[in-house]
Amino acid sequence: MNSNSTKILIIDDDPGVLFLHKIILKESILKSNPGTFLDAMKALEYIIPLDLASTRILIFLDINMPKINGWKFLELLEEKVNHADIKVIMVTSSLSKSEREKSKQYKMVIDFWEKPLDDNQVSGLKDKLGTWLLD
Repeated sequence: MNSNSTKILIIDDDPGVLFLHKIILKESILKSNPGTFLDAMKALEYIIPLDLASTRILIFLDINMPKINGWKFLELLEEKVNHADIKVIMVTSSLSKSEREKSKQYKMVIDFWEKPLDDNQVSGLKDKLGTWLLD
């Protein structure tokens, strides 16, 4: 068993999407109880003080949000905690090819999904990340 813990976070400004995605992740093969944030800045304030040497974080991140959007969040996150073990999945209603390409510029981003999450995506994620997700 690894001494690291894994936190799963959902960041989206839509309360309905947060609720749905939380249920999907709780009932999925991940069996997690993710933290949820309507405000990306609040999520950043939560992440920064964590003991990132012993905590892995998987973030499901919306792109289009008020105040700071997903792209700005990624920039701030990489600036503040660039050596942390954090993986991000962009989750958006946008089918923009340019946004998908832009996501590849960020080292923390591992995938780009269309909303809403579904069981197949989450199952595939467990296969993709393997033991990284396990405590």
